[in-house]
Amino acid sequence: MDINKSSNDEYRQFTAFARIDGAIIGVMWVVSFFCFIGNLQMPMLGLAGMAIGIYSIIMAAMRLRKFRDRILGGRISFGKATLYSIMTYFYATILMAVGQYVYFQFIDQGYMVNQTIAMLSMPETAKVVMEVYGMDPKQMIAILQATMGTIRPIEIAFQFLTLNVILGIIISVPVGALMRKQ
Repeated sequence: MDINKSSNDEYRQFTAFARIDGAIIGVMWVVSFFCFIGNLQMPMLGLAGMAIGIYSIIMAAMRLRKFRDRILGGRISFGKATLYSIMTYFYATILMAVGQYVYFQFIDQGYMVNQTIAMLSMPETAKVVMEVYGMDPKQMIAILQATMGTIRPIEIAFQFLTLNVILGIIISVPVGALMRKQ
C-alpha cells in the first residue's frame, strides 16, 4: 500500500510540473504566433517570433533538467525524461491551440489571408512563386481564397494542434536522451 501511495504521489508531482512547464512553453508559443502575425506588418517581429520559438525548445529542456535535479535528486531515465518532455509539449500545444482558435475566431477577420494575397500580388513575390511552385500567383490566390473560405477557426486550431503534438514527440526523443541521468 505504501509503494502505491508513493507511486501516485510521484505521478501527480510529475504531471503537475509538466503542466506548469507546458503553460510556460505554451505562453511562449502564443507570443511567437502573435509575432508571426505581426510579421505581416513589421518584419522584425518575425525574427522575434522565430527566436522565441527556438528558445522555447531550450527552455523546455532547461525546465526538465531543473525538475530532474531539484525534484528527482538528479536522476531520470530516458523513458521518464522523454515522457515528461512529451507531456510538457502536449500541455503547451493545448494552450497554443486555444490561442490560435481565439485569434482566428475573434481577431483575424480575414487579415492573414488578405495580407498573404497582398504579398502574392507583389511582382517580386509573384516571380518567386512561379520559380519555386511553377504556379501562376493568381491561381495560388484563388486556391487560398477558396480554401480559407471553407475552413473554420476550430479546424485551423486542430490542424496546428496535431502538427505541434507530432513535433513535440519528435523533439522529446533527443531531449530525453540528453537529459537522462542515471
